[in-house]
Amino acid sequence: MFKKLLLSGVFVSILLSDTFQNINIEGLSSKRVLSATQDSSGFVWIGTDEGLNRFDGYLNKTYRSNVYKENTLSGNRIWISYIDRNNTLWIGTDRGICYYNENEDGFTRIETGSKPLHVIEDESSVYFTTTRKGVIKVSKETKETNTYQFDPLDPFSLSSSRFSDLQINPIAKEKDYLWVGTTNGLNQVSIKTGQIKRYYSGKTDLVKADSISSILVTQRGLYIGTTKGLAFLESDQNENIKGITDKKVIALFEIEEANLVAAVLKDEIQLLEGRKVAKKIKIQKPFTKMIDLKTGQYLFTSKEHKKTLFLTIENKTINYIKSTVPIKPSCLFVDLEGGIWLAGNKGLLRAGNTTNPVSVIKRKPFKPGRFSKTKNGLFVLREKQIYKYSKNSQEIKVAGPIKTTENEKLYISDDNNIFIYNKAVEKVDKNGNREAIIKFKKPISTIFSKGDNLFISFKHSGLVYHNIKTSKTTDYRKNRLLSRNLPTGATSFYLEGKKLWLGNDESGLYEVDVTNIESPKLVQHHTYNKTNSKSFSSSSVSCITNHSGLLFIGTSGDGFFIYNKKDFTRFSLQDGLPSNNIISFAGSSDSTIWVLTNAGVSLVEWANTKVSNIGPEEGLGIYLKDQNSLYNIKEGGVLVASLSGVQVVDENKLYTNEYEAITAIESIELIDRQNKKHTISKAGVRSTHTTPIIKINLTAPSIYKAKNTTFSYYVENYHTDWVENGTRRYIELQGLKAGEHKVRIKSYNNDGYESKNTAELKFQIIPPWWETWWAYLSYAIIMASGVFYYIKYQTKAQQKAAEDKRKEEELEEARQFQLDMLPRETPSYLDLDISAAIQTASEVGGDYYDYFPQEDKKSLYVVVGDATGHGMTAGMMVSITKAGLYGIPSIPPNEIATRLNRVIKAIDLGLNRMAFNMARFWEDKVEFTSAAMPPVYHYRAKTKNVDEILLGGLPLGSIKDETFSLEKFSFEKGDSLIFISDGLPEATNRESEMLGYEAVLECVKSNGEKNAESQKQALLDLGTSWLGDLQNQDDITIVVVKKTIPLD
Repeated sequence: MFKKLLLSGVFVSILLSDTFQNINIEGLSSKRVLSATQDSSGFVWIGTDEGLNRFDGYLNKTYRSNVYKENTLSGNRIWISYIDRNNTLWIGTDRGICYYNENEDGFTRIETGSKPLHVIEDESSVYFTTTRKGVIKVSKETKETNTYQFDPLDPFSLSSSRFSDLQINPIAKEKDYLWVGTTNGLNQVSIKTGQIKRYYSGKTDLVKADSISSILVTQRGLYIGTTKGLAFLESDQNENIKGITDKKVIALFEIEEANLVAAVLKDEIQLLEGRKVAKKIKIQKPFTKMIDLKTGQYLFTSKEHKKTLFLTIENKTINYIKSTVPIKPSCLFVDLEGGIWLAGNKGLLRAGNTTNPVSVIKRKPFKPGRFSKTKNGLFVLREKQIYKYSKNSQEIKVAGPIKTTENEKLYISDDNNIFIYNKAVEKVDKNGNREAIIKFKKPISTIFSKGDNLFISFKHSGLVYHNIKTSKTTDYRKNRLLSRNLPTGATSFYLEGKKLWLGNDESGLYEVDVTNIESPKLVQHHTYNKTNSKSFSSSSVSCITNHSGLLFIGTSGDGFFIYNKKDFTRFSLQDGLPSNNIISFAGSSDSTIWVLTNAGVSLVEWANTKVSNIGPEEGLGIYLKDQNSLYNIKEGGVLVASLSGVQVVDENKLYTNEYEAITAIESIELIDRQNKKHTISKAGVRSTHTTPIIKINLTAPSIYKAKNTTFSYYVENYHTDWVENGTRRYIELQGLKAGEHKVRIKSYNNDGYESKNTAELKFQIIPPWWETWWAYLSYAIIMASGVFYYIKYQTKAQQKAAEDKRKEEELEEARQFQLDMLPRETPSYLDLDISAAIQTASEVGGDYYDYFPQEDKKSLYVVVGDATGHGMTAGMMVSITKAGLYGIPSIPPNEIATRLNRVIKAIDLGLNRMAFNMARFWEDKVEFTSAAMPPVYHYRAKTKNVDEILLGGLPLGSIKDETFSLEKFSFEKGDSLIFISDGLPEATNRESEMLGYEAVLECVKSNGEKNAESQKQALLDLGTSWLGDLQNQDDITIVVVKKTIPLD
């Protein structure tokens, strides 16, 4: 906060218009500010005509009304922004009152139906006056409301429900009572009972007029200001009412430091001791606001004009000064860092309590290459003269006039030798006379001189040495053995005895022995050594200097290094530097050094790693980026060469920011696996496997150099030390074990002062369901069950394997039995060409074929059958059929079928039956019968047509007295008769489609001219092609009988 200041001190200067600076807050909802305040955490709440803003010195967040969202503001015109003693934010809008919920980052609305105007509080409640709805009382704890307002039927109600914004503090608390001044009467409200007592003018001396303008309760008593005067009721003297003035009272304020009351009238302020006027201060315009600066200093302002009155109480002496401010302030407050804020129709202004350490002593520009520095001063070549700035910062002419060309540069050595150089090096005396020393064909980039030694550097070319006394030149570039160990030019030099340090902007730092200066030896090219953390680790050197017995090496991009003749210590952004690009050095005290970087000037106390940075915020202007741009002066400061002249940084005016901010968690976001962010409440933070990343947004509200605030954090039982987070204002946590966790967060201001608190957040990592205790219990049960069922399965599997083996052996036995039932020889008489095959299925079916030749060889029976069922059951049916046909008499096939049917029926194999086709071949004809078998196909050679012969009937074994029909047809040379089982036409492919009888008939027709073997193979190929890689589901039997044509 502010220290006590005299009227002639710093604070008075703050009141001057040019001391206030605009606070340009990016994203501010509007420049028309209606209210502003700061909470105890440091957040500045700014109410405008287009919403509410929360500013932490770095980022702004805007809150607006949304009628569809209950947790938003009730309106966008923010007339009241008030922080109570519990640090709760209360907002007054056109539509009512809102209070802020930090955990939810939202607002709860309290509808009043009228605009709030004034606010006060006590230990348990907050009170709001409104334009026409009386006084609203809100409990701090429960947020329950109670309303005091006028009721024409109740004489114990408020005298009026109306208040005006012309009233200043029309409500005050005295013990257990509220004094409420309306636009029509005064009221005393019992807070305990709610009972109200009215006071009107003419009926009591306490009220000079019924329009109450201001009320004030002090230790001395009660002051009631009205439009017609001021009355005073002394404490504990209920009847001792005294009038003070009959003039209109604008406002009443307490001057607590002196136990006075300031009664603001139209043209004066009366300072009162009780009812006695201690002092009168004449004013041109009345004031409506007063801010207590808590240091015996008080500031009076008004939103109607820019005039101010600054009042101080020093040893009971009252002093004041009148001034103006840049804007008409709708509100003003002093922030936690001691800055004064003004808010109004033109935005926000702030006057800090820091002093500006930068000034310009000479507003004549420096030009690149036309200035140089030595241990004796900063020199500049300007207007043909050389001027010197030294310890007292005064400009002194040291040489001239000097005629120079545009490209020539100035260099002055510590020996006070003056040189001008470009393609030649010339020495200049005090009168400006030039003496040529050495000439070259190419421009020189840098020179360095000490005593008679002159070193000359050419960019990307190399180095040349010249002895000024002897005029002897050694061009290191021409000696390959020398040049390969030296840099191709030097940006900076430092000569210490017989040791020369060279810096190059591309190849780094060189340490050279110049005992024999004409043949220097490389001691070491200092480069990064990954095994030595104290090694030099930059390839771009910008400047070199010696200070306090230490060598300081500046780099472009890597900060600076301190060499103590043994190790290198690095200073960088992490140590507080504003930039890693070092331009120039200038010694200060034994323990401090000035450093010029790309981002400003820094005063570094290297032993304690303390850095004070000076940049544009402190008034530093644009400066020249040259290793000669910085020069230390005795008075505790440094000169900076600039385009605008010489800037002086006064070390004694450097501001050390001792403000300890409050670290806070701004918001919490969960990030899911699609990298989408979900903002959640700060209470009960839970992360699941679907949102594995917790993003904690951080803040440490402060106004001065907020962007330089840094953070560190520590997760308990996870980290072993605090993790530096730099200026990044968020942390992301992931990969933590399931369970309860707590993260602690601290912040540090720009000067390294730690935050007043450590913010903490408890959160929970919820494991995925497959990693919960009940999941693991389930796994154990499943594993135990798995072991049990595995053993059970293995037992069953072994049993099944044994059973499968038994069945396989049985099937193989059945298959072999089926094959044994087939004829071993194929008849070869009657000029018949016969070919047959059975293609068995995975399970042995009941297909069967056989031949029965007659002894007279005049005829031949061919039988094809298909027993129902599979395996041995079908095999038994085949055996019965074969036995029944053995030794059959030479009778027609249908009669054979009738006899065989009776035999099978008599044996009674249950539902098992035998489908049956039988043909008796003669020399030139065929007799054919069928019992529920697929058709036979008669290929006629003459016509090349196929007859499909299908006879009705039941399979054998169905009905005992079943009879079977007989079909006779000629069978000529070249004809074929093809028998099939249903396994071929009913073969089903992967699309569940059957081959069908038409495809069989077409195949028979297209292959009818071929021999019996070829016809049979064509039908087998037809089935194989149709099934593809599938196994046939039923036995496929094909028998082809062809009448051959004998050869002549």
